[in-house]
Amino acid sequence: MEEAKLRELDVNLLAKLHLPSSTNNSRPRWLSDAPLTLTLEYMGSLLKEPRSAAQPDRVSTRPYVTSNAIKVERPTAAYGAKKKSILELGNQIGTRSQSIPKELLEIAQNANLILQDPCLPDDSLVLAALHCCEGYATRLVEASNPRRKTTKEENSPVSTLLSLDEQAAGADSQTDSEQSTIPALSIRDNAAKGVSTLSHSIFCHPNVFLSPKILATYVHIQSLLGRPETLPQAFELYAVKPVPEPDTYPIHYTTPNPKKASCAVPLTVANEGLTAAIEAKNLAVCLGIIDSTVCTPAYRRSKILRRALLPITGLALAPLAAYAVASQISVFQDTMDPALATNIAFAGILSYVGFTAIIGYVAITTANDQMDRVTWATGIPLSERWLREEERAAIDRVAGAWGFKERSKRGEETGTDWEALREWVGLRGMILDRTELMDGME
Repeated sequence: MEEAKLRELDVNLLAKLHLPSSTNNSRPRWLSDAPLTLTLEYMGSLLKEPRSAAQPDRVSTRPYVTSNAIKVERPTAAYGAKKKSILELGNQIGTRSQSIPKELLEIAQNANLILQDPCLPDDSLVLAALHCCEGYATRLVEASNPRRKTTKEENSPVSTLLSLDEQAAGADSQTDSEQSTIPALSIRDNAAKGVSTLSHSIFCHPNVFLSPKILATYVHIQSLLGRPETLPQAFELYAVKPVPEPDTYPIHYTTPNPKKASCAVPLTVANEGLTAAIEAKNLAVCLGIIDSTVCTPAYRRSKILRRALLPITGLALAPLAAYAVASQISVFQDTMDPALATNIAFAGILSYVGFTAIIGYVAITTANDQMDRVTWATGIPLSERWLREEERAAIDRVAGAWGFKERSKRGEETGTDWEALREWVGLRGMILDRTELMDGME
């Protein structure tokens, strides 16, 4: 009875996709021309892979669209009958399929192939699924702001007044096909929520390895949708998530070292997530993003390797280079013993290099032209200031976004958020709005 029902679902699905139905009793395993072009070829190739005796055959994880929601039918009992899918959009996008955009349904079906796959998915497949979510999120943003202006001329008051007539004329001349591509406001909000949940499910799946590209794509999706609430958790997961080992079944996981430099979140990705949190006016998320990115030991180690390793190596090799140069210089004189001349030249060269390096170090670590409202407290070591400069710059951005924009009103901010921000800054060896640096307090 169950097998007959599954064959009937196969025939109905193939009829909708305009594909020939299967002639035997087995379920079709290859749908190369189906609209789910993202992952079906991948699934077909996996089904054709040879299996060892100890490794069971992969079960079919093909999604079926019903009249109510998205479900995944499992024909065998190896992984449980009718196991509930993570991507069931009935609770996120509505209970009726008419309110779910068709493209979002296809994206959810493609993601189901990853989430319901018991084996390790390919990184390119995960990236492709996230790129589909990213493209749909971009469409939602463009639909919300169809006539978004970007240049200074377009943002001028005159162009704003003139654009009113253009928008009215454009709305009247818009065709029915163009209007149908833009979902209604309520459906658009539900679709944004569904895409956000969908990408988060893919990102947090245990079998998905979090590469820098996957992290950057996920952060970009949430930034486009204006939903940065999950970004602190995503940044923490990037460093501590167990890494699945390839060519293992069942999949084995290794625990990474969160303090390794390779576990550091790239600064560009962290800044993008912080920008989204600032635009969402969520102070808790902003502080969580700062804590999970530029405040971690992994980021500090990464900064040392990227920016301090070469100067430190050069400084360590300076004595050898100075002695070699000094020994050559002593040959060009005959007024003193060559050994004494070598020692004098070596001391002079080494003193010059050492004093120059010290002056450069002090100049770099004490630079404060980039500081706006957040400065270092007295007594913080110079090396710590350099290591934590990105942390200070990030909290400086948050303070500038939450405080008054007019410089004359700075220091007059009040409220629970502002007091919490001031306390957070003080606990980390920084000062918010130092009195002697404010206008008129010199």
